[in-house]
Amino acid sequence: ALRPATSSRAAARSSLNMAVTRPAQVVAGSPLPRLYVYDHCPFCVRARMIFGMKNIKHEVRFMMNDDKETPTALVGKKIAPILQIEFLKEVMGESMDIVKRIDEDAGMGPSLLKGSPDVLRADIKAWQKKHADTFRELQRPRYVQGGLIPEFCLESARETFITNHQMVGFDKKEWKDDTKYTQEFRKAEYAKAMGKTAELVPMAEAALKELEPLIHSAHACSEGGVSYDDIDLFARLRSVTIVKGLTLPPKVKAYMEHFSEASDIPLYTGLAV
Repeated sequence: ALRPATSSRAAARSSLNMAVTRPAQVVAGSPLPRLYVYDHCPFCVRARMIFGMKNIKHEVRFMMNDDKETPTALVGKKIAPILQIEFLKEVMGESMDIVKRIDEDAGMGPSLLKGSPDVLRADIKAWQKKHADTFRELQRPRYVQGGLIPEFCLESARETFITNHQMVGFDKKEWKDDTKYTQEFRKAEYAKAMGKTAELVPMAEAALKELEPLIHSAHACSEGGVSYDDIDLFARLRSVTIVKGLTLPPKVKAYMEHFSEASDIPLYTGLAV
């Protein structure tokens, strides 16, 4: 099951720096290039970013989280994102491969990104690893609250996500094993994580303050200009805006708002729980 994207920018975007200047829109071929994605998925956000930043007209199709048939028909397995360019008979997965392919395609506008997708900043990666559990525990239960995120609008999709994404402290393989844990147990653990919000939010805010000195400016995390590091960093940071009451440090906030506007990907501010 698929849910097409809408063209309007939702109220989920917070007040933005409207000084962003995007390139003239590029229309490359027919039918338009198509991205199959999940909205919450940082790897999918990566792929969406390059289309938005180069202002390439394209189609976004949100797959249900329990939809195996669509991705399997395209690439032989359940993954996201997937890029389909029908007029070139191209289908590909792997987020950074998609980003590189589109960025380097002169027919879709000049290249924007510096650096390499294979060499990302070690300090930022270390920061992400250090605080991954805190953000997972805050974000995962919120993704499936209310069914407002496209891939979770059906109960079966929300149930699939809960089954496949363990809470902090659990082994992934064991978590998915129905002989070890019931779905009721898994849901109770998600509820426990929501109950820890007052404890986790200060930890997340402290983590984001640690990130501040690693960001060069609102327009690029590195001094050399927009790079693959920005594709990775914004894609991962976006989900923190789903946490209601979490205060972003000034530089992180400016950075996120800039790349939200530049890539035409709304933040979750209006959907925060």
